[in-house]
Amino acid sequence: MITEEEFEQEVQFYRQAIVETAARADPRFSWENEAPELFARFDALSRDDLTHFRQLCGRLLQDEQYEVRLGTIQLLKSCRIRDNELSFLLMYIALKEKNLREEALFALWRVGTRAVLPQFLRFADQGYSTALYIVRHLLRTPEEIEQGIVIARKYIDAQDYELREAALFLLQKYSSMEREAERVLAAVQKYLDELFIAALREAPPDIVLGPLKALRATIEAKYAEYGDLSATIQKLEQKKAAEEQQSGDRH
Repeated sequence: MITEEEFEQEVQFYRQAIVETAARADPRFSWENEAPELFARFDALSRDDLTHFRQLCGRLLQDEQYEVRLGTIQLLKSCRIRDNELSFLLMYIALKEKNLREEALFALWRVGTRAVLPQFLRFADQGYSTALYIVRHLLRTPEEIEQGIVIARKYIDAQDYELREAALFLLQKYSSMEREAERVLAAVQKYLDELFIAALREAPPDIVLGPLKALRATIEAKYAEYGDLSATIQKLEQKKAAEEQQSGDRH
């Protein structure tokens, strides 16, 4: 069992190593690549002694030095661990430190559990795309799913692409194009995103086929969006023809 003195020595080792790494690391890349030896030691501890690892992270995430808190989050972003206690630690940072919020939420993508789902939903409702992406994987109960759907509808045509993409993914998983066709169509008319255009292939033709044809008429054939719209229109026309054939057969 590690002594208090040994623990303090370990904390100081990580503090110094994190500060040194932060001074030279490229913020675009993970510390798994930027500081492989430091990360390997950190990651090994998470697998070998989770209790000790939690204690270490708790100290480092409460460190008075901003660079130490940020660096600890950077290390956690590359860990492959799901843990309630670590989720609470990171969510506390996200709630209390706005300048570290995005980093903490991103780390929660790897660490986060359903224990902090209410906080994820709160951030998703505030328009944080990372939280909305994460929520999609954590919803379970009918009440949670309905709450997620309401939030996704709110942002399906958001100006930020990642936010509206996260909204689309959630609606595709938990709702249907029968229910969401008009909302997704409005986003297509506004932004012409390829993923949204493709999503409308599952929509009722009577709702979206006419507007999509009208939209295509405003775009020159040389642009990619024209091809995307044409492919979706073709699928919808085939779907409509099949539905009409089935209706005719029944009569």
